Amino acid sequence: MSRRAWLIVATIGCAFVVIAMGVSTLVVADKSQFGWLVGAWFLPIITSGVIAGGVILLIAAWSIRVEERKWRRYILMAWAVIAVTSPLFGILFLLPWCILAVMLPFVVASLVSLFRANAIGAATSPQLQAS
Repeated sequence: MSRRAWLIVATIGCAFVVIAMGVSTLVVADKSQFGWLVGAWFLPIITSGVIAGGVILLIAAWSIRVEERKWRRYILMAWAVIAVTSPLFGILFLLPWCILAVMLPFVVASLVSLFRANAIGAATSPQLQAS
């Protein structure tokens, strides 16, 4: 797969985690409005979404080839590992999710800068200039 494809996969994995965290936040913040979402399958679905998103992001971050500024890749990997392991904390899952929420702007900045670097690299590639 190309670098752009892995970046898209990483973005999808990040979105899985953010959507699961957002739904949980809505349920906790306004139970009268969103309490109907909570049922027997709520916790397994939210947990599966966070784990799946973390695994997808971890695989994509591992596959992204970065020549310089590897810290972007490491931020994505760290965020993915925290997301994957957060259900292991049981009821204390809110602590890792707080860390994920604090790190989210850095993850978004890393993804945006990797997309921009990919676009600049594609625009200056020898194959594009030859055609």
